[in-house]
Amino acid sequence: MEQFQNITDFSLKSVSIAALGETEGYEIKQMVNTFSYVESITSPFVAATMTVADRAGLLADLPIQGGETVKVVVETSTKEEPQEYVMQVWKVGNRYAKNQTQAFTLGLISVEALNNECVRLIKKLEGHPEEIIAKIMTEDLNSTKEFITELNGMSSPTQFSVKMIPANRRPFDIISSLSVKSVSKNTNGSAGSSSNSKSNRGKVGGSAGYFFWENKRGFNFFAVDSLMENNKENTWGPYIEKPANQDDGADDRITISQATFMSEVDVMSSMRKGKYSSLIVFFNHSTGQYEEFDYSLQDAYKDMKHLGAQNTPSLIKFGEKSISDYPTRIVSQILDHESWYNEAGIASYDEKDGAESPSEFCDFHKHFAAQSLMRYELLKHQMATVVIPGNSEICAGD
Repeated sequence: MEQFQNITDFSLKSVSIAALGETEGYEIKQMVNTFSYVESITSPFVAATMTVADRAGLLADLPIQGGETVKVVVETSTKEEPQEYVMQVWKVGNRYAKNQTQAFTLGLISVEALNNECVRLIKKLEGHPEEIIAKIMTEDLNSTKEFITELNGMSSPTQFSVKMIPANRRPFDIISSLSVKSVSKNTNGSAGSSSNSKSNRGKVGGSAGYFFWENKRGFNFFAVDSLMENNKENTWGPYIEKPANQDDGADDRITISQATFMSEVDVMSSMRKGKYSSLIVFFNHSTGQYEEFDYSLQDAYKDMKHLGAQNTPSLIKFGEKSISDYPTRIVSQILDHESWYNEAGIASYDEKDGAESPSEFCDFHKHFAAQSLMRYELLKHQMATVVIPGNSEICAGD
């Protein structure tokens, strides 16, 4: 850390690029002008861009064609050990040549992202979603990175087992589908257990939805509500905003350079997406059963975890009723509990159906069809961009 004049500085210790099939790479640190690295809880892989200016023709013997391995080692003031990033080239862009200098931008992504484009899943998948995903990562994507479902006491095991035919889809497409359909064991909620006499429809409640993403720790799979927990182990800061040009001797690594609110309230878009209230229609084509349920933010809010201290949602009022009393989106879904059930009895898990031994792989759309939609949309209620000094220890999901 003594090498840095400013505690917010960082430096590239090494940048190497290796041709396909080779382990030893060319050192190109002196050619690199910029390096930008991105993690996101909505992306299953990490990505980066790097601008390179070759003034001496050093890469003439290594024509970049895509698939090359790039290793970047960064030294920062936040940690004694340097941070290493290993990715592969997926794109070469913005190339130009002038005055014997060739400059271009390299697009970099995880090797698993490239492998994902080459793999199609055919065999039947079975088990809890986290078990299926772990198997896909190791056996189909050949990933050696850690698959994280528990971190610093935070975990969110799924509630229901799944059996599915992948239908020749890519691994990350399957994982995305499983994320939406996953329900945490820690979730409190109901699936049509109560009735609403005013509308003569039942109610569904609870919360659902997971995120699958990659960060420098590995691949992560956690429920949205688990990420909302106030886990001190995964919390950084507090970050503060200083008056301009004020030097009070405090640690500049915990200062806010800029904060911009991108979105706060968009009632019209939220109503169109059913964020406040939805009508859920289920039809079981095996039994001919037709059911309608209401799902409202007013009722479900208490079953969700929240980052702030707001105990009840702020809803527009229409007299004595609120906006959550009027379903603004209709979601229809076909149910089928019989697909993976070969016994003579009743497959449905609903108590009213009276099954003695229901199927392990029932259709659990009542638990996530509206719940995941509302949980994801509620996250977008407020969005902000905060610019702070670089910290290589911060990960997407913290």
